[in-house]
Amino acid sequence: MKTTLLNKALVAATLIMSTMVISVTATAATLKGTDTLKVVSINGQAIKAFKPVQLPAGKVLVEVKYQDLFSYRADDSGTWVRSEPLFFTLNVAPQSDYQINTPKLASEADAKRFIKNPSIQLSVDGAAPQQLPLQNHSQLMADMLEDHPSK
Repeated sequence: MKTTLLNKALVAATLIMSTMVISVTATAATLKGTDTLKVVSINGQAIKAFKPVQLPAGKVLVEVKYQDLFSYRADDSGTWVRSEPLFFTLNVAPQSDYQINTPKLASEADAKRFIKNPSIQLSVDGAAPQQLPLQNHSQLMADMLEDHPSK
């Protein structure tokens, strides 16, 4: 009798958890990066999944990193171009799909120019992409201090 009661409790708990997961997934927004523009964290929480990333509704801080390998000859091992962590904020609407892309970067020089003045293309629910500037850590901290000055 104790086993049956325990089994019923476990089944009930499983059903409740499944319902919660389904309702969260149904209202969650997603963010897709690219092979060269990887989402690293959301609101400071490291991302383990490659794509797409689940986003909570509301204002979200997204950390991305750019990296790409440029090689010009078959015998060339190539040159990696990598950015430091870059940040942007989104006002996330439930059940929306966000896609981020870099502009076309055909060469190592293009990639280095991008890193010096980074901006991405953000598309929401398949709409035409809009330019979105990225900030490095220092710029982000300066903006946060400006928004919340000490007393």
